[in-house]
Amino acid sequence: TMKQFRFWLYVSLALGCFVPSACNKPAISDDKPVDIVDLLGKEDKLYQDLTIQSQYKGQKMTYSVWLPGGYDENKEYPFLYLLHGYESGDQSHLDRYWVEKGNAREIAKKYVKEGGVPMVIIMPNGLSDFYIGNNQAYEKYFHQELMPSVEKAFKCNGKRAIAGLSMGGFGTLYYALSYPQKFTYAYAMSPATSMSWFITLDQMKEKAAALAGIKPHPDFTIEVGNQDTTVSNADAKELSDAINDAAHCEWIARDGIHYWNFWQECLPKALQKAGESFK
Repeated sequence: TMKQFRFWLYVSLALGCFVPSACNKPAISDDKPVDIVDLLGKEDKLYQDLTIQSQYKGQKMTYSVWLPGGYDENKEYPFLYLLHGYESGDQSHLDRYWVEKGNAREIAKKYVKEGGVPMVIIMPNGLSDFYIGNNQAYEKYFHQELMPSVEKAFKCNGKRAIAGLSMGGFGTLYYALSYPQKFTYAYAMSPATSMSWFITLDQMKEKAAALAGIKPHPDFTIEVGNQDTTVSNADAKELSDAINDAAHCEWIARDGIHYWNFWQECLPKALQKAGESFK
């Protein structure tokens, strides 16, 4: 009938406008049309350059958020904090780097689609502060301003993992060693273990030794490229051994240099480890 024709035309146009991939075969059942809003809700979402006015940093700080497909604002989710590396020059959009250079969105979508644990991924702008900063200003911002804000806004269930590359690999280890009861897993990629001017390798090893008396504490992975000449793999191995004396630290050394294609291969493993730790 004309009435039925108009109905299916409306559905087809709506799907064509909002879900281009569905144009050829609309996801419509014979007896019950799929609600357009519900269909759109199954898509993942990415918000970039969100801001927090930081008292500790004295400026607006940016961060990006990835929400898995089917995200329900009435439910709570585990969180992964994903940290970028050191970048000189313009510091204003570093929260975008894991998506724009690391393909993080597509990797995360694939992980969840293949049965991984749906999680919220927070990608903060770390500036060039090694996630500590002068007088620990960045560290205070991260733990006292950023974390409470995003975990309230995007419904954290209290389980968190942390991962990062280079400077962010250092930040991953520093935060997991300094706040071990906050995190279920820490995955450090090509960590700049001894390059921070805010803390020494020996001080990091002291934090590692203290893990033995702290419960719960996270498990760790440190993954490095054998051809990486930017950071010291020897120093990373030294810290890995110190962590392994008090907790569990997986050490992975494989072919690779200090570059995004190496870290893109690390990220699926980091997501897998984080997801397992959330269960």
